[in-house]
Amino acid sequence: MSWLALINTLLVSSSLVGAAPTAPVDSDSTSNFTALTAPPRAKPENYTLNQGSYRVMNQQWDSEAIGGGEYTLYNNLFGSKDTGTSGSQETQALSYDAQNAMISWTTKYQWRGNPGNVKSYANVALNEGTRRKLTEIETIPTRWDWTYTHPGGSDKKTDPLVADVSYDLWLSRDPKSGTASSSSTVEVMVWLSNRRAGPAGFRIATAKVGEINWELFKGRVGTWEVYSFVAPSEMTNYSGDLKQFFTYLNANEKVSSDQYLVAVQAGTEPFEGTGTLLTNGYTAAINPV
Repeated sequence: MSWLALINTLLVSSSLVGAAPTAPVDSDSTSNFTALTAPPRAKPENYTLNQGSYRVMNQQWDSEAIGGGEYTLYNNLFGSKDTGTSGSQETQALSYDAQNAMISWTTKYQWRGNPGNVKSYANVALNEGTRRKLTEIETIPTRWDWTYTHPGGSDKKTDPLVADVSYDLWLSRDPKSGTASSSSTVEVMVWLSNRRAGPAGFRIATAKVGEINWELFKGRVGTWEVYSFVAPSEMTNYSGDLKQFFTYLNANEKVSSDQYLVAVQAGTEPFEGTGTLLTNGYTAAINPV
């Protein structure tokens, strides 16, 4: 969760699994802020919007179950009603490959006003296997292949995009906890892309996880601590084991493994600008011990 959005996050309903913030990044730009591998998956062959199969979601709390409920896709315009904010966003699933448990989707948005506030968190949440203790989880393999388009290109004056693309993982001592709720204890973000958006808190270390050196930030909001692992450069085709981030935090930051993983989310969090996030293929799973 970005520090600019901490206050906004407290306004989100704790019962929604799409309630945490995060945002996209443009592949033709770099950030102005310091801010067990999953098996290969075949890409979806058709990226064309299929309005007959999946809904175009444009309302604040729209959501749709995908793959028989394996995933839920959220539009989640949680910060869109702030005074001075204008714009719109739509999110739609494009395909679901049952054999590989792989989903593709797109999010298109245009936001203006309050550039320091997160407008939305369109995301896919994994439903199967969550609400287990970390000690009961062996691996969390994932793969995410995505592209990001931005009509303003590198011209920040034409369209000053501020956004990130990231995973958002939530812990609680209560297995029934929602996200960003009073019972949340730890939020772990993995930023694959960052465009002029700052993670919560302050940089505390360079953390080597999965053979990658991530910049690690630590902050606090509400009842929970926020740890953000920021990639050294944009990763548009990422595969890895998300459990390794918890292993690092347990060894180095004393984050207890005797907590429940209540949510695994992946999405984009725009602050300002116009952009389209296209996920060509995404998979995530929780493998028990």
